[in-house]
Amino acid sequence: MNVFNRFSVRVFAVAALAIAGTLISAAPMNAASVSLKTVSADDKTASVGLPSGWKLVKSGNGFVGAAGPNGQAINLGVIVIGKNAAPGTSLQGEEAFALPYSTSLKDKFTTILQAGATKSGMAQPQVTIISATQTKLPMCAKLLGGWTAGSDSKKFEAIICSLKPDYLGLYKNIVFMAQVSASRVAQDRPVVEQIVMSYRVTPTMFKKMLAAYTPLPPMPPPSLTSGLAPYQDPTNSDCFDYNVIRESPPWEVPMHCGGYQPG
Repeated sequence: MNVFNRFSVRVFAVAALAIAGTLISAAPMNAASVSLKTVSADDKTASVGLPSGWKLVKSGNGFVGAAGPNGQAINLGVIVIGKNAAPGTSLQGEEAFALPYSTSLKDKFTTILQAGATKSGMAQPQVTIISATQTKLPMCAKLLGGWTAGSDSKKFEAIICSLKPDYLGLYKNIVFMAQVSASRVAQDRPVVEQIVMSYRVTPTMFKKMLAAYTPLPPMPPPSLTSGLAPYQDPTNSDCFDYNVIRESPPWEVPMHCGGYQPG
């Protein structure tokens, strides 16, 4: 995942176009176009076109989040960090949830929505996914459905791409999502579709978004690694603490435990 190639670029290209294609297929064919004004993320890594009455509410690192005047919301390029572990496993730092990487994309998506609600102090949404269609890229799926939380009811169309875990077992989930009030689907879909189609990310930001969450450390000289105990085979109690309980990266682990630190 550290090497950026043309195949990786297609992950985002297909995802962005796929969500737009989903909206297009559902939008009225005679819907009039709206005038869009291009706005850029604060760090200039992404841009999106917004009609009158809409506003950019959050942006940066390829992500754009926009809100409409009638409860519409679009979030494009959201990166959520998952931990390749059993549900309920303790989380650290930016880790948002724990699920085995083999978990279905729709279950990951549902977990992401619920984890986001918990973090925001909101009621847990009841998520219903009507359809989940795998794209040509197996790590991505198109989702159509809705959610309710109290009196709030939304319909959504989304794409989720789940990238392979890095060497510490953390994996990126990239989400593109458009949602509108259940009572305004017919009138809001054409507008939302045009907004999604206008989303752009810089090539440099694409590379960063598709890179592994945890970059590999520099390899030590061969003279420092010869004869070391395997990193995954701790035998001492302190090695177990470093390698299993704390799951420390090798550059923080003593050499007698298979890491790079002297000692």
